[in-house]
Amino acid sequence: MKTIEKWADRVYAENDFGRSIATSIAGLIGLGVYLLSKDWVIAAFASIITFPVIRIVATGINEKAERNKKRKIEKEEAENLYNKLSADEKNVIQSFLMAGGSVLTWTQMNNQNVSSNGIESLIQREILWTSMTADGMRETFALDSNVFDICNEKMGLTKSS
Repeated sequence: MKTIEKWADRVYAENDFGRSIATSIAGLIGLGVYLLSKDWVIAAFASIITFPVIRIVATGINEKAERNKKRKIEKEEAENLYNKLSADEKNVIQSFLMAGGSVLTWTQMNNQNVSSNGIESLIQREILWTSMTADGMRETFALDSNVFDICNEKMGLTKSS
């Protein structure tokens, strides 16, 4: 009796989504097979055989749903941030969009007709920061990719190739 109680405690304390769903469905399959065949051995094998397949499928579906949920939250946060930007900040971001990417060299940035207040404000908001090119030869300004994507969606100014 203690073994069954320990097993039940473990099943109900489980926080692995795939395992929880697989346990439930495999149990239902085992019960269904038992009710149809009246053979507990076949029912047990049916449950044992279906459990890993159901767990893999349930885990995959759950992970995909979690990734979509995370992307949606990140997009909502970026949209919320975009809606709070000042005109000067949007003008700086627009210069990135017009250039066609989320990175500009210092020379490119100096050639833009943008407010230094807008640049500093984006840096303080941690939307814009300084970086280096891949070859390590030039310093750049890098714009947050999520903000770039949302602004591109809202303003639609990125150069097409």
